[in-house]
Amino acid sequence: MVPRRLVFTAFLLLVTAGADAHGDKQALEHPPDFDTRVLARVNDAVITGRDFHRAFDALGADQQLMVRRNLTKFLETLVQREVLYQAALRAGLDRDPDVIARLADIRRALLSQELLRREQAAATKATPPDASRRYYDAHREEFTSKERISVSHILVETREKADAVVARLRGGADFAALAQEVSRDDASRDRGGRIPVVYRGQMSRELEAAAFALTPGQLSGVVQDGDGYHVLVLHSHVSAAPTPFESVRASIERKVAATQLDQHFKDLIATLERQADIEMNERALGDVR
Repeated sequence: MVPRRLVFTAFLLLVTAGADAHGDKQALEHPPDFDTRVLARVNDAVITGRDFHRAFDALGADQQLMVRRNLTKFLETLVQREVLYQAALRAGLDRDPDVIARLADIRRALLSQELLRREQAAATKATPPDASRRYYDAHREEFTSKERISVSHILVETREKADAVVARLRGGADFAALAQEVSRDDASRDRGGRIPVVYRGQMSRELEAAAFALTPGQLSGVVQDGDGYHVLVLHSHVSAAPTPFESVRASIERKVAATQLDQHFKDLIATLERQADIEMNERALGDVR
């Protein structure tokens, strides 16, 4: 069992960090007057439902799930945070130059993140409802399964051996057993010569022409290429076919949204940089390691 103090410490770090992650999060359900309720007092300070709500919203989805399991413990961490805050004020940390500088950095980062969050919301609303369909239509090849075959082969050194293999197969010999007996292809021999999936472009030109011309169950003649002499049998042949739009719609929507958002942010930064008076002194970094 995890010690209670360690659990509280973990919760306290979680709340203090303020993840502010905008993943798959769910809003906190509460009654209309919750924000005005006083949930706790620490000396002269009060922690309201609004404070609780705001701290909860700043958490990531996984953290919110953990907090939902024990809301009372989460309130205790807010109390602990306030206790620490008041102690820091009594210690004069709010007047420490380093703390003041770090607070300014946090303020800059927070305001920048909030601007991007609002821009993201605006960009998402501006995405045309048919954007995913238009992407699908313009990139059909991306959503078309490739032509493929499943084949077995036997590789030998000479034409004479290959002819003998063909003769034995036509005489009723088992292809897999014969492949294990005589094939020189180390990659497939132990599988009875079986190559489960082959796409165009993965075999030599000679082998591809012969293999893709076969019908399922058909035995080839002798095929020569740079590796030697092959005998093939085709198991299956699947033609190229488009993937239905509805099967890939969700992934396309995510991709389109991410692409458009990325471009929106790039355009935003470019516009703001053009409007700003910016001067960079890269030489000042020359002796920094």
